[in-house]
Amino acid sequence: MSSYKPFLCVLLAPALFLASCSGFKLTSGGGVASGTATLSLTLVATPPTPPPSLSLLSFSVDVTGISLTPSTGTAQSVSLNSTTYTVDLTKLQSDSAFLGTSTTLPSGSYTSVTVSFSNPVLWYCIPATQVAAGCAAGGVTRVIGGGTAPPITMPLTLTAHQQTGLAINFNLAKAISVNSQGVPSINLAASNVLSANSLPATATSLATGQLDFVEDVIGVITSVNASGQTVTVQTATRGNITAKAGTTTVFSPNCTSQTFSCVLQGQVASLDLALDTGGTFSLLEYDPLAATTGDWVEGIVTTIPSSSTQFQIVANDLVASSTNSLLASSASALVGAPVQITLVNPGIFTIDTKGLTVPVTSFGGTDASILVPGQTVAVHVTSFTAASGSTPAAVSANTLILRFTRVPGIVLAATFPTFSIQSLPPLFGLTTPKLVQLSTGSPSTNYDGVTSGSSLTAGQTVSIRALYYGPVSATPFSAAKVRVP
Repeated sequence: MSSYKPFLCVLLAPALFLASCSGFKLTSGGGVASGTATLSLTLVATPPTPPPSLSLLSFSVDVTGISLTPSTGTAQSVSLNSTTYTVDLTKLQSDSAFLGTSTTLPSGSYTSVTVSFSNPVLWYCIPATQVAAGCAAGGVTRVIGGGTAPPITMPLTLTAHQQTGLAINFNLAKAISVNSQGVPSINLAASNVLSANSLPATATSLATGQLDFVEDVIGVITSVNASGQTVTVQTATRGNITAKAGTTTVFSPNCTSQTFSCVLQGQVASLDLALDTGGTFSLLEYDPLAATTGDWVEGIVTTIPSSSTQFQIVANDLVASSTNSLLASSASALVGAPVQITLVNPGIFTIDTKGLTVPVTSFGGTDASILVPGQTVAVHVTSFTAASGSTPAAVSANTLILRFTRVPGIVLAATFPTFSIQSLPPLFGLTTPKLVQLSTGSPSTNYDGVTSGSSLTAGQTVSIRALYYGPVSATPFSAAKVRVP
């Protein structure tokens, strides 16, 4: 991603090299030296260039390993944060996923980074028409990929006691072949699918000493230390993360006390985090979604529901209950797959605002027919049937929450604290530019690739993580995150 400091600088002259290259030190020789460094890694994704001819609903992969090759000696591995690490890359168009931290990498010069993937599966949507929202009947299509991503060639020097970070960037457009019929194939071995960039980004709203945003980490709270102000969240497919609260931590409106006292073991919650230089995490915002542990599935609505109780999503995340989970054994298979939802005696639908600026909206009630394609919802699972052949997985649910959709597009005009976005995926059926609301209070919208919303300019490609209220809203999107690739 161009918003991150590049590893490779053109060596026009020694003086220019020393003045212009930043981030990791580059060398032309040597080997692994004495002493160790700390290196943290995140995973991000670059969206295809708008306007798209189809909508990407999910692109799930298993990350199976990371290693660095020194100029001499044996390869050095970085342990992943989970032994079974599954992620939906479409979420990473706006977000970053934490891969892992090594505190024991030998200092010295390295020549490449290898990230290993398996089980790439793409689900995409052929639109019903060019102007109507939703996927065509039978238009939600799966493509199974192959190929091995080649090593990322880059000169890099780590010095003893250095603490730094690296973003692995997965370019979706490079891996996906598109023609008039859809997506015939995906190939992880294609040229330039992966690249690497130093952290933090050259333009960001991160604080000093922070490497990257790792936001909307959902899971079950397994440990709370009130005196130390730390909390551990257990995710379904990306391991456990512990974060420390501070004076700037925001507690969402779901926290009645608005203090750390609302953080309780067993809750289901969404955490916004900052990855710090030493590989630890600062808690930016705490957002409880449910008071007790349970199974939840979250995903994007693919069609206009024809029933008041049933609709389909393509899942992009889930929570596995810490006791008697219905989903734990199927977690990796569910991420990035269609799921048929049936509401059974549901409570009133709610919006997970996280305290962001919210326009007037009529979202609510208990009728699924109010849902529109492109909205992302989370549902509390009360029963589960695994997928079988061409029949998708099915769940019964009694709770529905409107949550955050990841949306790529192009800035038409920016008048802070809003901007207009166009060239959206056809799933939304939005053929005219729409307003995106930015938040300036506490919490405020986070930025990656620009320092603030006032830095956005017409013509920029952006990816947002935003609440989507539907096409009839005057301001359909309320953004928690804006990334400029």
